[in-house]
Amino acid sequence: PDKAKIEFDQGFDFIMNQRYEEAIPFMARAVQLSPDNARYHAYHGKSLSYNQNHRHKAESEIRVAMKLDPQNPSYWIMLVEFYIQFNLLKRADGELQRLLTAFPGNKEAQVLLDSLAK
Repeated sequence: PDKAKIEFDQGFDFIMNQRYEEAIPFMARAVQLSPDNARYHAYHGKSLSYNQNHRHKAESEIRVAMKLDPQNPSYWIMLVEFYIQFNLLKRADGELQRLLTAFPGNKEAQVLLDSLAK
C-alpha cells in the first residue's frame, strides 16, 4: 500500500473528528511523501488552519493545491473558508469572484458569496 495514502487517511480521520492538531504530522508526511498530490496539500492546509501560529503556512498549502489542480473548485472553496475563518472578508470576496468567473454557476461559491453580502 501507498505510504502517503496511509498517512493521509490517518490525518483525514483526525480532521473528520475535529482533532486538527493531531492531523498535522500525518498530513505533513503525506505531503512529503507525495508532493504532487493536490488533495494532500489542501488538507494539510486545512489541518494547519486551526492553529493561529500556522496561518500563513496553511494558506500557502491550500494555494499549492490550487496550483497543482486548477480545475478543482473545492480547493478554492477551502481557501475562501480559510479567509472567512480569519475574518479576511475582502480576500474571501475577491477569491469568490474569481472562482465564479472560472466556474460560473458553482453553487457552493454562490452560497458563500451570498452569505458574505449579508
